[in-house]
Amino acid sequence: MPEFLSQANLARVAREVKRPAYDRRALDIGIVHFGPGAFHRAHQAWFVDKLLASDPRWGICEVSLRSTDVRDALGPQDGLYTLASLDETTSYQIIGALKQTLVAPENPQSVLEQLSAPRTQVVTMTVTEKGYCLGPDGNLDLSHADIRRDLQSAHAPASLIGYLVEALRRRRASGAGPLTIVSCDNLVDNGTRLRRAVQQLAQVSDPELAR
Repeated sequence: MPEFLSQANLARVAREVKRPAYDRRALDIGIVHFGPGAFHRAHQAWFVDKLLASDPRWGICEVSLRSTDVRDALGPQDGLYTLASLDETTSYQIIGALKQTLVAPENPQSVLEQLSAPRTQVVTMTVTEKGYCLGPDGNLDLSHADIRRDLQSAHAPASLIGYLVEALRRRRASGAGPLTIVSCDNLVDNGTRLRRAVQQLAQVSDPELAR
């Protein structure tokens, strides 16, 4: 019976497979990422994995807004997975940057706790254009079902924008400090659109926060 990759059997992985060059137990969570798909795991998490060898502050908390697939696949593997690089010769590397994986609808408070923690300094996202809940004019669609829910229940958001606004509100109230929020989606003016959507939701729900 094949043995699953896990923290317990990491030392038994074949010698030619590159393993994390750091103690995963010492990692903090410094990055929250929405949308733990293959693109993020093969690119952003790879870069972070390199960084962790010299700076353990930047472990990643992955957040899925809908699907349980990544959590269910990586949970038994302690968040570890193997990245194959297809060059002249194929090489393999185990990525250990994923410290935690959450499914937002199952436990929105855990997501908000990570977003609001002082040690969290960066939020990134690969949620596709649909995940921003924008209307045809590029503004936040206030009639979107998830946005309507966010306005009714800000403490248990449904949308990416709702999570960001509530997290910023909590950080402002607790003095946790600002966040660097980075849209990594293939969307024209992605940062500008994200900023506008966050401000527009805040303007409706908490004008003081919007200011």
